[in-house]
Amino acid sequence: MAKTYNKDKHFDANYFRTKGLAFFDTLDFSDISSEEIKAIINYGFPEVEFYQCIFKDLDLSGTEFHPKLSFTQCEFSGNTNFEKCVFHKDTSFTHSVFNGITNFDSIIYEKDLIFSYIRTKPAKDGYFYFRGDADNNRHKQSYVDHLLNFTGAIFETEVSFLNNQFFGDTIFQNAVFRNKFWFTNVDFGFKTNIDVKFDCDGFKNIDMCYRILRDALMLKGYKFQSQAIERLEEKIYKKQGKESNLPDNNPEIKYNSNLMTTEDAAKYLKLKPNTLERWRTQYPDRLPFVKIGRTVKYRLEDLQAYVSDNRKS
Repeated sequence: MAKTYNKDKHFDANYFRTKGLAFFDTLDFSDISSEEIKAIINYGFPEVEFYQCIFKDLDLSGTEFHPKLSFTQCEFSGNTNFEKCVFHKDTSFTHSVFNGITNFDSIIYEKDLIFSYIRTKPAKDGYFYFRGDADNNRHKQSYVDHLLNFTGAIFETEVSFLNNQFFGDTIFQNAVFRNKFWFTNVDFGFKTNIDVKFDCDGFKNIDMCYRILRDALMLKGYKFQSQAIERLEEKIYKKQGKESNLPDNNPEIKYNSNLMTTEDAAKYLKLKPNTLERWRTQYPDRLPFVKIGRTVKYRLEDLQAYVSDNRKS
């Protein structure tokens, strides 16, 4: 059982300096403020390790982490926020569990970032965000060849990788999706291993998740993987009694385009174009759209947000 963290008992700066490592074993940080935890990590030690520790509502957003950092078999309950963090050294969350809403949006990792065998559990409508920022992520990480590892990760919550570019070694080997997954506007590099497992066929509109991932893989030449996902998508259509309406292995319908016509947006949502036209007139707040002169366009992220927001309907 984890003991409650006590600074006087568990934080020995002189000893940590001697060892070159700050190590925290089986401690409960639930009542410790995020600012104090941030101060512990960036105190000045070259390496910081947390083993089987507990955190609650941890908010370290916008922090630059300078030491080598690891959270091994840790539990993150409540809302966990690492949005816009910068990891300067190798960072690992191996075998950790995330309960609730977890946010790793728009992060920068300058060394390896490891999420192998993590588990996200759907407490309080949990969600795992690992979305990229178009300017921040692409400009600063496009040519950085570091490892991003989700080997064996189990996603029981909905997860989004919207707008990411995976240029370095990116591993999803044996990752399991048990909820909806969004790879919208993702650019897979040529060093991506995405041999994943799906256990999520009962969710509404899960076929759209398959379709987005398939198209993203197809556009980068991952023919074997995209064909395997297409077969899964066809099975979903058969179960739901729908026509497949799959493009003939033709990546010309580029759902990763930032702005889509009414026709392409309707295809994306499997609606008729006149349905969207009616919504614009009668229900203008239902689905955002953009007008460029007389031309109407839809942003891909708005379409995904619409589907995600209505996932319980």
